[in-house]
Amino acid sequence: MNYDLDLPIIRRFWREHFQKRSQTHPTHVVPDLHSVLMAIEHGAGISLLPTFMLDDHLSRNKVKIMYPSYTVHNDLYLPYQVKNRNLPHLKTLIETLKKTV
Repeated sequence: MNYDLDLPIIRRFWREHFQKRSQTHPTHVVPDLHSVLMAIEHGAGISLLPTFMLDDHLSRNKVKIMYPSYTVHNDLYLPYQVKNRNLPHLKTLIETLKKTV
């Protein structure tokens, strides 16, 4: 199950872990990742989802992670104008983001 026929999440996962393109074709395509998660909760299949979406659903035993050792990490970039680098709220934001990673 996926939200896009191009399978961006599945393609990336497959490239990182198996160094080749997935031969997977979605059986169901729904409008967004939240719809994918709801469908999985109701037993309609499996999919790859960002872990930040799963916390509440995992704690309520609505979903499970099948292969926890297979992960994909994303780098976040925070663009800002150099002239603003010393603004207190920007410095606070950057420090907060560094702590959560």
